[in-house]
Amino acid sequence: MTTEYARLRTRGPGAYARERMPASGGSPIVAGMEPSRGAPLARGRALAVDVVLAAGVAAVQVVGCWASEGIGIGRSPDWRPLDPLAWALLVAGPLALLARRRWPARVLAATLACGLAYAARTYPEGPSSLAIYPALWTVALTLPRRTAWVAASGTAVAVAGAELFLYGDTMFDGEPLYAAVTVFAAMWWGEAVRARRAYVAELRDRAERAERTREEEARRRVDEERMRIARELHDVVSHTIGVVSVQAGVASHLLQRRPDKAAESLAAIRQASDEALGELHAMLGVLRDGDGSGGDGAPLSPAPGLGELDALVAQAAGAGVEVQVSLEGEPRRLPPAVDLAAYRVVQESLTNVIRHARASRANITVRHADGRVVVEVTDDGRARPGNGSGNGSGGGRGILGMRERARALGGSLEAGPRPEGGGFRVAASLPLDDSGSR
Repeated sequence: MTTEYARLRTRGPGAYARERMPASGGSPIVAGMEPSRGAPLARGRALAVDVVLAAGVAAVQVVGCWASEGIGIGRSPDWRPLDPLAWALLVAGPLALLARRRWPARVLAATLACGLAYAARTYPEGPSSLAIYPALWTVALTLPRRTAWVAASGTAVAVAGAELFLYGDTMFDGEPLYAAVTVFAAMWWGEAVRARRAYVAELRDRAERAERTREEEARRRVDEERMRIARELHDVVSHTIGVVSVQAGVASHLLQRRPDKAAESLAAIRQASDEALGELHAMLGVLRDGDGSGGDGAPLSPAPGLGELDALVAQAAGAGVEVQVSLEGEPRRLPPAVDLAAYRVVQESLTNVIRHARASRANITVRHADGRVVVEVTDDGRARPGNGSGNGSGGGRGILGMRERARALGGSLEAGPRPEGGGFRVAASLPLDDSGSR
């Protein structure tokens, strides 16, 4: 059976199952421009911008209305001369813009009230409502869209109504409509700036999340590689030490009475040690050079697989455990990762049988079915749950390492006393395709 596996393995290497990056669990970012409640007034550069804006708007309103009164075209005899109240209204609206970042809706209401009060007093027509537009632009940037559009609609109706009913005798055709259009234009401009800022903020957030994801992926891969190396070292060293320990005990017992048998045990110790040193050399060579060259230009041997079961069976037999291997289903070439995991499961299970179970027989069954390979190892020894590295599912590293191997490939592992009583059973189910490891 193992020679059949060896023949299948020489047909060519299979692709290792590679892991995909996990999907980001974060939800899409919606970059809003809403200020927090109780936001402080503008400071520094923002305050300077607001001061310049308020001063500019106030100057345009005052000069424009003064010019309209003195040299305005189409003057109405019903216009009231500019008085202190008019000047106060023309300045109060722009001054309110200093607080637009903290109270955008209130500032819009204040500027609109100043403009309507100026118009209601029938002062000379002019740019008396200019402060409304930066206030509305700020509302479009900061408040929720529905609230902002409601505010813009109300402002448009108020401005158009003032033109129609308070300055109707001097207005030109369609002037109320044009006034409403300018209000909505300010709103659309604010929406465009808001959308642009949200887009830039989302791009920045995506870049930051991508950077975090790359760092997390790098850490995850390092952790997984560290665990893989730890499992490989544990399996190689544990199996070899177990075989050496048993064979050394046999050699010590037979050294005086049966020197020939003791020599066989010592030969088995040497063979197991050489094999372990070869695997450690290959592993350390990969870690040292990263290209699998082993540091001296010599190619390393392929990773062990089910084709090398004969060596494990021979070592177990040398330790006094009779091992029977059976194959169910049509044998096939396994992916290297699956082949190595199946081999390590058998190796660790036999190590536990030799060191802890005190068994005389063990059975290895390899079953191919439904795109999976199932490896089962049973023995007739004593099940000892919780043993340090062996048959229990408790604190030992052996069962834990085998389970981690199976889960890394999308499979599963069962370990525990045999249901029919007597002995222990380990069964690993591993998928043959790459999807299991993703």
